[in-house]
Amino acid sequence: MRATGRPPIRLTRRPSPGRLLPAAAGIALGAATVLAAQVVWVVRRKLPTLTELDVSGPLAGHLAGAPVRMVALGDSTLTGPGLETPADVWIRQALAEIDVGRPVDLVSLARGGSRAADVRRRVDEAVAVGADLAVIAVGANDAIHGTPPARFAADLDATISQLLDHVAVVAVANLGDLGNLARVPRPLTAVLRRRSRTICRRIEDVVARHERAVLLDVTTSNVGFRDRSVFAADLFH
Repeated sequence: MRATGRPPIRLTRRPSPGRLLPAAAGIALGAATVLAAQVVWVVRRKLPTLTELDVSGPLAGHLAGAPVRMVALGDSTLTGPGLETPADVWIRQALAEIDVGRPVDLVSLARGGSRAADVRRRVDEAVAVGADLAVIAVGANDAIHGTPPARFAADLDATISQLLDHVAVVAVANLGDLGNLARVPRPLTAVLRRRSRTICRRIEDVVARHERAVLLDVTTSNVGFRDRSVFAADLFH
């Protein structure tokens, strides 16, 4: 037979599904092992424990008139671990910039590590403050600890509903990109990024259901938190 000059054709058999399944399972198991090891490392890594601040107190005391009373509920985003004074915490900075025209009396019930269910359990305490309006900042710990989004949304919705029976307005902060946390290595950052986006969307959806609830959009600061130097010594706050 004459040679055609064409390369020989080699026939290869496709791996059977029975052979692919163990390989896929091995890859999945390996990825899960890496993530589990990173979680343990993040949680047990020896880093400083920071003191939380109480942002409660009057603002703009030189103004005349009865003070507007505000109650704050949420997690460490309202207690500023790593900051020097309560005046450095964002809520007091924001209130100092706003021309309310009257003094403001801020009462904080925020606690580091709080989830939406914890905030919901403090509603009666918040109502007892006799506030005119409320601020809620929660969701980071729910995202980190894997709270089911539907459960998170139900707890937040109930909290807002109960508060609006007693206050004029409830302001709710959404959630920034937790994939930026300096304490968290890759690929765990991708997991936290997805979770934080899911929780952020749930916050926005819940707030939109309530006529007297307003959204405080913190996602515009995501770019700034890509800089490791902005984090406190625990690389988390």
